[in-house]
Amino acid sequence: MSNKRLKAFAIVFAAALLAGCGKNTEAVTEPAAEEVVEEVSTETEEAESEETAEAEETEAEEVVAEEPYVEREENDTMVENPFLKADGKVLRNNSGEGDVIQLKGTNVGGYLLQEMWMTPTRATSAVKDETDILDILVERFGEEEGMALVEAYQDNFMTDRDFDYLKSIGVNCLRLPLWWRNLMDAEGNYYDNAFERIDWFVEQSAARGMYVIIDLHGAPGSQNGSDHSGVDGGGDKMAASEFFFADQETVAANQELFYQIWEKIAEHYNGNPWVAGYDLLNEPFCTYRYNSGYTDTALRQGLWNVYDAAYKRIRAIDPDHVIIMEAVWDPVDLPLPTKFGWENIMYEYHNYLYDDYNNAGGKQVTNMRSKLSAIDSSNYDVPSLMGEFSLFDNLEAWDEGLKYINDSGISWTTWTYKTILDDGNWGIRHIKNSNIGLDSADYDKIMEAYSEVGNSRENSGLVQVLTKYFKMAYKIAK
Repeated sequence: MSNKRLKAFAIVFAAALLAGCGKNTEAVTEPAAEEVVEEVSTETEEAESEETAEAEETEAEEVVAEEPYVEREENDTMVENPFLKADGKVLRNNSGEGDVIQLKGTNVGGYLLQEMWMTPTRATSAVKDETDILDILVERFGEEEGMALVEAYQDNFMTDRDFDYLKSIGVNCLRLPLWWRNLMDAEGNYYDNAFERIDWFVEQSAARGMYVIIDLHGAPGSQNGSDHSGVDGGGDKMAASEFFFADQETVAANQELFYQIWEKIAEHYNGNPWVAGYDLLNEPFCTYRYNSGYTDTALRQGLWNVYDAAYKRIRAIDPDHVIIMEAVWDPVDLPLPTKFGWENIMYEYHNYLYDDYNNAGGKQVTNMRSKLSAIDSSNYDVPSLMGEFSLFDNLEAWDEGLKYINDSGISWTTWTYKTILDDGNWGIRHIKNSNIGLDSADYDKIMEAYSEVGNSRENSGLVQVLTKYFKMAYKIAK
């Protein structure tokens, strides 16, 4: 790495202008699925062999025969003042003066920001990320028709029934990943209805007593060069991370827009009691965290300066909401809160182990215990959130791992609510993989595929385990 590039990075960070991390390609065994909403279409974007078509028709017929969402007993009641604030290592409602609340739920990944390994859009050389999705649809069909396809996908992905279902299995919090282009166009102009869909999501959650964590999953310029930021840098994700690594003018502009977005969000949701907190930046650096060529000190200090600047600009507008900072990946990557004088904050961690998928060697549970032990040992006097995690194939590992998480008293949200059928325990519910190619399929085929994402079936084995812990009484954090 050139001295010139390192110098530019250091200068920008020192001036304080300065986070599902996605799935690998190893197959995941799908557990039995017992529940569906509606018929899952067996058509795909390209012609298939008669054997494949017949097999899919048989599968669809079996799916249709299942029952729609099963209603379950409600797990709690509404409170007079649900507004959350940090009180030492716990969250309390009633603006920090009430009962301890352990947030337990899931992410709604793939909704406002597609990751094509888990959604029905096929990854191609021309379409690798959400930026490409928007570009190719507008290029092929024009602004109005192209965006109508995006709207159809999002309209169907989450409906009233999804919120009813999530409430019924005991969820009390949804982490909502979004990216900057949900709010504005590529030139930074806010849409007239910029907050309409997010408002609807918060309102639907609130009506059922579920909190929402607003998670900026993709920042202007991309903070990690990965598809889950909206920009996939392929083999050089660091070079695609222009939120951190570019010329000083570009980095400064991307970070300034990031701060302005958070100011806009803070202004819009100031006082909203069902917004649990503002999750500033999803998985910064991500996959290249330990091979960037920069020292731990440089990366940490630069990130902390970003967090501090965002904290100050949010606090000038919204003094009350919890602000969430993510570690990449361990507690040592976050500062003592007193270093910056931060108050009413939460620290967030993600945990994935991509080998030992079926926990044959017990590594899934051991890995989770190690992360929880590190969080405990750090002894930061702030609430903690396991904001993303999966324990993959083995349901016994899920049961054991969730027991450790729940017993620790920290809050947690699994990755994720819906995935394509192929992805097993990555998803609470499964949708059909239409495998739709946006660079080749005609408009009607894309519309059909995107309209089908509302049809899903329950991953019943995983849900049985999750529901037990979603509805379990809170155990006080240490």
